[in-house]
Amino acid sequence: MKLSRFRIGFLLMILCLSISACTSTREDILSNPIVAVNEEIEESEEIEENIEIPEPVQIRISAVGDIMVHIPQITAQYNHATKKHDFTNNFQFVKPYIERADLALVNLETTFAGEAQGYSGYPRFNSPDELAYALKKAGFKGVVTTNNHTFDTGELGLLRTIEVLEQYELKPIGTKKQESDESYHIFDIKGIKVGSTAYTYETPPWQGLKTLNGIPVPKELEGNIDSFDYGKLEMDLLKMKRRIQEMKEQGAEVIVFYMHWGHEYHRKPNTHQKQIAQALSNYGVDIIFGSHPHVIQPIEWVQSEVDKHKTLVVYSMGNFISNQRYETLENRYTEDGVIVNVDMVKNFEEQTIKIEEVTIIPTWVNRYWQEGKRMYEILPLIIDIQDPQDYNLTRDSIKRVQNSKETTISHLLREMEGFVLEKNN
Repeated sequence: MKLSRFRIGFLLMILCLSISACTSTREDILSNPIVAVNEEIEESEEIEENIEIPEPVQIRISAVGDIMVHIPQITAQYNHATKKHDFTNNFQFVKPYIERADLALVNLETTFAGEAQGYSGYPRFNSPDELAYALKKAGFKGVVTTNNHTFDTGELGLLRTIEVLEQYELKPIGTKKQESDESYHIFDIKGIKVGSTAYTYETPPWQGLKTLNGIPVPKELEGNIDSFDYGKLEMDLLKMKRRIQEMKEQGAEVIVFYMHWGHEYHRKPNTHQKQIAQALSNYGVDIIFGSHPHVIQPIEWVQSEVDKHKTLVVYSMGNFISNQRYETLENRYTEDGVIVNVDMVKNFEEQTIKIEEVTIIPTWVNRYWQEGKRMYEILPLIIDIQDPQDYNLTRDSIKRVQNSKETTISHLLREMEGFVLEKNN
């Protein structure tokens, strides 16, 4: 009997405590750590439910081909009044289209070794620093510095080119000053991480050294230039695979490759280009921009052999500017280039990034005389040329413009699917 009374008393005490807890003030609740934690959990759940998913974000990546500077161009861009070079007029007509991009990339096929080394064109290029300023003013953000002319002016040109570009807040891609530096760059574009890297083909090795443009690269500098050997392609493709993994580990959501490859003046990709493009697609690369042939090659989608991933491959974007043309090479295709615009969308709800649209802008290098001096200007061939004088065109050059535009579009659209001409608006 005594035990039963104890049980009743205990139950009454529990009931009183329960009633007391129900009538407690907020101060009483906060004094009870278990109750306080439970309330914080409930409040955090409510906050999570109220978090709004950001609207989809769109970015544009634009790319162009080779920037070449031959001696006639260096002479043409010299201003006798200021005693300096000025390349800004080269880009005045394409600047509005470059500036539309969130990230604009270009291949620099020359070096900045400085005036003391002597400015030079083919076969070993060295250009005035003012070209870097013009690229910055035109709207470019990333400059590919690895190609067959990277070592034209030796170690000085290799390292100083990087310094000059960085002086103008341009990101060099494909080369680096020190072993501990990174030769690639991850751009943060509207919260989307775009990893950009570049590789160039090597010329045949000499006495155990890799060469570029036939110039031996010292062993201690080999690691400063991202390159590959066609003779050791399988091994070098694995290096590119590790580079992709490294960029992804650093947060890259989009992977962009610039490849300096192919045969000069060939309008179709060769077997090696196809092989490399397929391998990079299998590794998860999103976009490949090609350079070196100096003429335009087709654009296509490459289907990964591993999963459903597709890679946009632009085999060659031709020359963006150079002195190569029909009068110098008897090859009119070297006057042509293309701006490739890739519009991508990130869906935050699905956590996906997709290529929404790819558009092209054919370009043509207008070379003409003005007051006894040569002039070079890149024309975007989506402009409405109602008054040729607005673009410094003669009757003869108008025909060449029309021919260039038709040739570029027909050559690209023959292979392309789902790509369109950029609108001039």
